[in-house]
Amino acid sequence: MIGGVPRFAAEAPWAWRLLRRYALQFDGVRRTETPGRRPTVADAAGDSPVLLVQADPESYLLPVAARRLVAALSEGSGAAMVLPVTNEPWTEAARAAPPFPYTTPRLLEEAAEGVAAGAGPLRDAADPRSPVFAVRRETLRLLDPTVPLDELPQRAAAAGERVLIDPGAYLHRYGDMDAQARGDLAERVPAHARSVLDVGCSGGATAAALRARGVTRLVGIEPDAEDAAAAAAGYDRVLTTPLEAVREDFSGQFDAVLFGDVLEHLVDPAEALVRTRPWIAPGGALVASVPNFGHWAVVADLLAGRFDYVPYSVLSGTHVRFFTRRTIADLLSACGYRVERIDTVELPVSPAGAERLARLRSFPGASPDLGAAEFLVVASPSPSGS
Repeated sequence: MIGGVPRFAAEAPWAWRLLRRYALQFDGVRRTETPGRRPTVADAAGDSPVLLVQADPESYLLPVAARRLVAALSEGSGAAMVLPVTNEPWTEAARAAPPFPYTTPRLLEEAAEGVAAGAGPLRDAADPRSPVFAVRRETLRLLDPTVPLDELPQRAAAAGERVLIDPGAYLHRYGDMDAQARGDLAERVPAHARSVLDVGCSGGATAAALRARGVTRLVGIEPDAEDAAAAAAGYDRVLTTPLEAVREDFSGQFDAVLFGDVLEHLVDPAEALVRTRPWIAPGGALVASVPNFGHWAVVADLLAGRFDYVPYSVLSGTHVRFFTRRTIADLLSACGYRVERIDTVELPVSPAGAERLARLRSFPGASPDLGAAEFLVVASPSPSGS
C-alpha cells in the first residue's frame, strides 16, 4: 500500500515516481496506490497475512528494508506491526543516522544495505508513530474501515498490541525544507550590510541569522503564498511573486542580494542576475549557492549509465539548469559580476564511495571539485556592468 498527501507540491511528482520505483521492486502479491490521499483500512482490502504500508509519499523504503519489516512479522515476534528507523522520525525512538551522507539513489541504496548489515535486535516502540510499517492482517480487521492507515501504530499500541522497531530497516524521509536556515549564506553577507534582499526566501528561516549580522531591513521574494506568509513574521516585507514579475525599482537599495539554491530552478538564471545587479548598492555583494553537477556521485552514475532524478538533491526534478565551478563563474561574469570567492561544501563518503572518488580523481584532467556537493559564491557588480 503506497499513498499519502505530499508536503511539497513542486517536488511531489518526482517523489512519487521514485517511491513507485522502489515499491515495484518489492515482491508483493498485490499493490494498491492512493496518490494524493491518505489511505484507509478500507483501501487495504485483501487476504494477505501481512500488509506493507507506505503512507508518506516523501519517504523511501528500499526493498532491503521492506523485506526486513515483513520478515520480522513472519518470524514469531508476536508483534502486531514493525516500524523502520529513519533520519527524520515521527517519534524519537525511531531516529537513526545513516552510515554516510547520500546524494543519489545509488548512495541511498548503499546506505540502506549498510544499516541492514549492522543492525541490532528488534526493540519495543515507545510512542509508536509512523505512516510506514508492516502490519498483520488480523490487526486491520479490528479497526473501522475509515481509519487512516497512518494512525495504526498509535491505535495498535493504545489497544495493547505489541509494536516493534527494526533498527536494520532504514527509511529515508525528507525533512521540512522550508525550516532550514542558511547560516552559511548569511555569514558571507558583507559585514556592513544593513539592507538585504533574499530571493526565494521560502518560509523565512534565514531571517534570524541575517538579523544577527546586523541586517535592519530584510526583504524577501517568495512566490509560494504559504511560505511567503510564514516568512513575513521575520522579514520587513515579502513580495509574493516570481522575481520576473516584480515591477518595483530597487536600484541601489540592497547591500546584499541572496540566491540560496534558487538559480538552478530558473529557466533563465541570467535574466535574474542581470535584473538584480542594479539593485545592489556600491560595495554590496551577491551571495548564492548552487549544487555541483560535477559531484563525484553524479559523475560515477553517469559512467554507469544512470541519471536518477530525485527530490531535494543535485538531480532534483525541479532543477532546469546545472552548474560546475566554471559554469557558475562564467554565468556571473557574463551577467556583469566579478566573482570574489567560490567556496565548496564537501560531504563525508563511504569506503566504497571513497574508492570510486579516488578512481575518478586519477583520470587525467579530472576536476578538483569532484568532492564538492555545492558551491557558495560571493560576487560583486563589475564597475563596467559587463
